[in-house]
Amino acid sequence: MSGKRYYGYQGKSGHRRGAEPRDGLFGWTVFIFLLIGFVFLCWMGSYYIFANPEKAANYRLLLRMHKIEPPVRFEITEAPRGEFLKPGQLLERFGSMTTSEIRRFNSNLLRRFIRNYHQDRELVPYAVGTYRVLGTSPLTNETFCRPGLVALLQAVEQPEVLLEQPFTAQDKDLPGLKRSLVTGQQIKLEKPLDLSAVIHIERLTENKILLTTMPLLYGTYGAAKGETSFSLEPPEELNLEAGLPILSIADISRLSGGKIKGDNDKVGNDGEKPSGHLSRIAEEMATPTPEPRVAKALPVNQPPALHEVAPASPAEKSPQVARAIPVNEPAVLPAIPVSTPIGNENTPAIPRAIPVGTPLPTPTPVTTPVATQTPLPTPKATPSPTPKPSPSPAVSLPSNATSMTATNQPVVARPSEIWPVYEPGKMPRGRLVESSEAQAMASKGIGGERHYLQGRFAVTASGNGRAVFRPQGAIAGVPLGPNARIRVIVDFPSGATPPAEGNVISRDNLRPFQITSVKRGDDGQINIYAREITRGQ
Repeated sequence: MSGKRYYGYQGKSGHRRGAEPRDGLFGWTVFIFLLIGFVFLCWMGSYYIFANPEKAANYRLLLRMHKIEPPVRFEITEAPRGEFLKPGQLLERFGSMTTSEIRRFNSNLLRRFIRNYHQDRELVPYAVGTYRVLGTSPLTNETFCRPGLVALLQAVEQPEVLLEQPFTAQDKDLPGLKRSLVTGQQIKLEKPLDLSAVIHIERLTENKILLTTMPLLYGTYGAAKGETSFSLEPPEELNLEAGLPILSIADISRLSGGKIKGDNDKVGNDGEKPSGHLSRIAEEMATPTPEPRVAKALPVNQPPALHEVAPASPAEKSPQVARAIPVNEPAVLPAIPVSTPIGNENTPAIPRAIPVGTPLPTPTPVTTPVATQTPLPTPKATPSPTPKPSPSPAVSLPSNATSMTATNQPVVARPSEIWPVYEPGKMPRGRLVESSEAQAMASKGIGGERHYLQGRFAVTASGNGRAVFRPQGAIAGVPLGPNARIRVIVDFPSGATPPAEGNVISRDNLRPFQITSVKRGDDGQINIYAREITRGQ
């Protein structure tokens, strides 16, 4: 046995001790950790892209993925909540900010505008006041938005405040836009017709600030005399690579000429003079409702003969109503000549009321006795759609035919909606609700049941026969609980003056508002549409 070499084996496997195989546990562990890190980076990257759409690269990616919408046109009742700041308030609010505060605030303002203020709970700063046009520059592919013009505006009350407002319009409206925005022209931004939201702040020299504003309503602007007007359209896409502000320091110096003059009669760029104040025109004024055609009343004391009635032209399609003469009415006798004694056999016969245009084979007069024991029903006049002249003797009307003629005239409804108005506490029965029940009404609807709204409200906007209210709690001006997301839009009857903005009103069971509908917006905002149905204040 000497001289022989033996090898040891481990257990029953038959492998030598020096040749143990390596397992891949460490490698798999490293690979799994790398995958976890990659997933975490993807999640953080997607969150960063969706949370910061104001970055140019993120905005392009979201547009390609159809995850973001272009700027939209807001209705005045669906516009985001905001605060209206005059030039002095704009200078006080933004003039004292530091550079880092302005940078963070600009990112927030642009982000909210790109998202179309969807689910936005912050107040949007709106610029109001009177501004003078210093100059205009065209919007191109290299600017923030296009097509249209960007106007450099200076506040009349506070010259340190400058606005650059893009006026985006279609190519066919650009000539009218250039004629309207001439140097020296004054533009009046009013509340609540115009909503010019601030989306960027830039600090200039000499304690001046430049604000970039966007008209969220994209409405129609015009002068008081109606000589100049133009309509705006929202831009289809934004060019974030160009950045804000739209006008550079060199552009501002060139448009202002180095010296800002306050002469309103200064000749503009195209040799035209500014024509009064430019302000936004309300939608109902921009597209006026045609006046209804009302039938003309005929004089009672001089009734025309039937053969003198001219046939209606094809353009006028209003129905012709024949006059009705009461026959055998015991309280009123038919008109007869004064010189003719009653009961004389020569008493002229009184024909019955015949609709104009009704063909008759032979006009047969019907003799009516002066007095009778049993009154007969009065024949009703039937209107004819296609009247034709027919010779007939003149008809004498009774002396009290004024009221009957008025009732036979066609009644034309007013173009605006009309609803009944009652004395306080005398309206029909209905369910009395609070604004806190708007959540349930928006989900279930009001159906055919009559609902009345009571509570304490603050007026946030007023004009054109309509007012917007916000439900208030015990403290005026502070909406509490679920009422913070509720808005009440009330229509007032024709001739009634809505309450002024800033007032706080209370309505109880004697003078409530009648609810017409309750709608929930995409952002969770609940709009209660109601009417004023009681008289008095």
